[in-house]
Amino acid sequence: MWTRGLARWYEVHGRHELPWRATGEPWAILVSEVMLQQTQVARVAGRWESFMALWPTPEACAAVPLAAVLREWQGLGYPRRARGLHHTARAVAADGWPGTEAGLRALPGVGAYTARALRVLAFGASTIPPQDVNIARITARAALGKEPQDVRQPSIEEQLAAGRPRSLSARAFTYALFDAGALHCRARPLCHGCPLTATCASRSRLASAPPDRGQRAPRYHGSTRELRGAVLRAMLADPVPASIAELQQRAGAPAAGRTATDVALILDALVHEGLVTTTARMVRIN
Repeated sequence: MWTRGLARWYEVHGRHELPWRATGEPWAILVSEVMLQQTQVARVAGRWESFMALWPTPEACAAVPLAAVLREWQGLGYPRRARGLHHTARAVAADGWPGTEAGLRALPGVGAYTARALRVLAFGASTIPPQDVNIARITARAALGKEPQDVRQPSIEEQLAAGRPRSLSARAFTYALFDAGALHCRARPLCHGCPLTATCASRSRLASAPPDRGQRAPRYHGSTRELRGAVLRAMLADPVPASIAELQQRAGAPAAGRTATDVALILDALVHEGLVTTTARMVRIN
């Protein structure tokens, strides 16, 4: 079996210290999963604890305005994730947690991956692990000898269904694959110490492959994304800027060579996305 050795490795080397792994409460798991989307684990740990201290239940989160959640979210990036989490809190507070994967997928901001993660990690379903980038990569490489982009998703799911060691629950199996993928089976693999080395179908291929130089991450400093974050912070402050000129100054736009038009376009987008209230239109026309 392609996962031989995984259970023992996970027992010793798994990231058991991650705080959200100490709970099976659906809200806590959902908050962790949403925070971990496109954000490194090291940045999430303390922020998850602080968020949960403020709003330990969906009802607590639903009772506060979106602006409060967005202020707490600052620094994690991609604030639409916070908006989706807040909308889901309201839905769950009103109607409870859906009992099916399809029902979970219908929640705001919850897609196929997050719904499956909730089923496995929070609701104890003995189903196939959710496929994030790490799990898809390690399964395609170790079980099928290919890169994930060269494999159909049903083939990966078949291997995941057949690969769970008897000693691991579906939840533990998922976490073990997360960890082996994050620590070893990266885009540029670190095969030494990987628990799947002995049975990995890609072992010789990866050993002889030229180093993957990868792609440089897009520059953040001076980008529209950076300005967008600054505009959102200014609009969440008290008092709100009274004009585009004031918003431009408080967002640091002139120093970055960005015009009032740039700021106004970003503000319009934030209003359209529901990340700031429509009272921001008062700023837009001043």
